[in-house]
Amino acid sequence: MNRTSVGKNAVILTGSKILVSMLGVITAMLLARFRTLEEYGTYSQIIMIADLVSSILLLGLPNSINYFLAKEEEEGKRQKFLSVYYTLSTIMTIIIAVSLLVSLPMIIRYFNNPMIKKFAYVFVIYPWASLMINSLSNACIVYGKMRKLLYFNVVQSIATLTILLMAKMFVLPFQVYMYFYMASLCGFAVVGVLWVRNFAGGIALGLEWKLIRKIFVFSIPIGLASVVGTITIQLDKFVIGRFFSTEQYAIFANASKELPVTLVATSLTAVLLPALVKLLDKEDKRDAVELWGNAANISFSFMALIVGGFLVFAPDIMSLFYSEKYVTTDGIAVFRIYTLILLFKSIYWGIFLNALGKTKFILYTSILTLILNFIGNIVFYYLMGFIGPAISSLLVIGIMAFAQLRFTGRLLNVPLKKILPWKNFGVNLIQTLVIGGAFFILKYRIFDCNNRNISIVISIVMGVGWTIIYGLINMKLLKRSWENLNS
Repeated sequence: MNRTSVGKNAVILTGSKILVSMLGVITAMLLARFRTLEEYGTYSQIIMIADLVSSILLLGLPNSINYFLAKEEEEGKRQKFLSVYYTLSTIMTIIIAVSLLVSLPMIIRYFNNPMIKKFAYVFVIYPWASLMINSLSNACIVYGKMRKLLYFNVVQSIATLTILLMAKMFVLPFQVYMYFYMASLCGFAVVGVLWVRNFAGGIALGLEWKLIRKIFVFSIPIGLASVVGTITIQLDKFVIGRFFSTEQYAIFANASKELPVTLVATSLTAVLLPALVKLLDKEDKRDAVELWGNAANISFSFMALIVGGFLVFAPDIMSLFYSEKYVTTDGIAVFRIYTLILLFKSIYWGIFLNALGKTKFILYTSILTLILNFIGNIVFYYLMGFIGPAISSLLVIGIMAFAQLRFTGRLLNVPLKKILPWKNFGVNLIQTLVIGGAFFILKYRIFDCNNRNISIVISIVMGVGWTIIYGLINMKLLKRSWENLNS
């Protein structure tokens, strides 16, 4: 694939992600608004369990499709791999479905939510359907079918949104809505398989033990890291689900939900990694660190603005996104804590470890994070109640970032004080505190309003003003960082 096609595909993929993320946010917003706290909480619990068990039992299998398809150039070998992959995937999702159904009484007992039993069929459909859709995405990337992927993702997102709106329009029970949603998901999964079969030139059912062994040798280490990461992310929800009601779980699930504002960071990381690999191969550590610093400047500046706005206008943002029933004292507190976590996600702290091939350390820090977060979730729950798991997540993510950064410094032989533009970060934070403090006073002392709709409008206007002020102050720094990044 030439440079032009790579760049073109990257733009299409990024655009697709942004569009799909926006549609996904709108769907989540409306689902939270249209359904009761109990219904939304039950839905969140079911999907979380299905995703977690799938992540554990699939053993990193979805990651193999990118590697093996890209590695093989002969169409015959690609077809053989895809045939084995889809057969193996189907078998493994059947195992996942059986495991979930067998564990159903335990799941119901753990969450103390009998309503889960009504949606047992989701455990049969969802793992297979979601895997097939993800497999289509990976195959499209390798085969260069980015426009197909864009159309598929957009149409699927619109279909999901339409089902939700129709359910609201015809006042359909939640059970009926879930029937239609699962049917839609299954339909798109079938289309995904047929598309891959079409542009791959044919897929047949079959297993080849030698190839299966190769697949698992590659996928299991990645799968283990993924499992650790998934469990770490979901730990707080497990604690909340165990000790609080389904309604409170729904509030926590939305308050802790990561809004798609980290796309800047992930996009920069995707572009930056190959460049860092090349520079480090030449042992050009200075330029590599400088390159990372410029990217970090842009990403952190953007995230500091977002975090400041989310902290100040938290009640209105939660009401706008999820409806007023989610705007509780505890819910706002959790939302603000997870907003602070976004600062740590503005930078991929382990990027140099990836570039240097030191992925074992990333796995080790992931395992350490899991252990610390497990202990922290329990301890902070007993100390602080509902917000405790969120506090634990914030602290542990900070510890993990520091550990990866310190190890990076040792590998590069660069002091911590020089590895990132800490001075610029500090300036950004001070600006956010000063401007945020001023807007906080304006919002809650001068323009305080009991009418939520008016309050949201005021927050939007203030947010636009804040963005303009912040942008004007940081324009020179951002321009310089962008020019250096592209030089």
